[in-house]
Amino acid sequence: MRVLALDTALQRCSVAIADGDNVLAWRALDMERGHAEHLAPMTAAALDEAGLRVGDLARIGVVAGPGGFTGVRLAVSFARGLAIGHSIDVVGVTSLTAVAQNALQADQDALIAAVIDARRNQVYASLVHGRRVLVPPFVDNPAAAIARLEAAAGDSKAISVIGSGAEFITSLRPRWVRSTAGDQIDARCVAQLAAMAPVPTEPVAPIYLRAPDAKPPTGPNLIQSSSS
Repeated sequence: MRVLALDTALQRCSVAIADGDNVLAWRALDMERGHAEHLAPMTAAALDEAGLRVGDLARIGVVAGPGGFTGVRLAVSFARGLAIGHSIDVVGVTSLTAVAQNALQADQDALIAAVIDARRNQVYASLVHGRRVLVPPFVDNPAAAIARLEAAAGDSKAISVIGSGAEFITSLRPRWVRSTAGDQIDARCVAQLAAMAPVPTEPVAPIYLRAPDAKPPTGPNLIQSSSS
């Protein structure tokens, strides 16, 4: 199955094309901003390297969040736009499952707490055991997140923590192991996850979990322009 994977949810713009276990093309740029300027050219370059057109793809996998509001919306909209006019399934992959996949490359049976810094003293978190999602993505403060993850982990003590918010957790639970597998999403892993996903039954939609940080100004201090 030829899969195009797209990610702009966090501090990276990443594109990959895979056919089974064979990675045909891969592009990745670490960045805080500017995803919109790079996603389309990187996708075009990856397709060119793989010798494919959009219509040759069987599936598009996209990181649907949680993450940066603009980045999540960008990748999901771009993926859905590419699929228009083609018989291509678009599959959403959560950012937390994708991050956890970095650690699972070394141990497919590991118990992984994926934790991403959500700012405002909050984290996005999820718990996976191999391919099973024990706790789906949620947002909460670190202490509450730990309580929820511990309740799902049960008696297991071998919990590995990965992601940009891992230190918030390990500072409170030093016995949990900090993974060194890398905190950024790898589109090659997204392609693997998308290929294994069931056929989607509805259009992929962004996963936000909370309102965006930036909000339009309101109230009496809003300056409105007038025409003469």
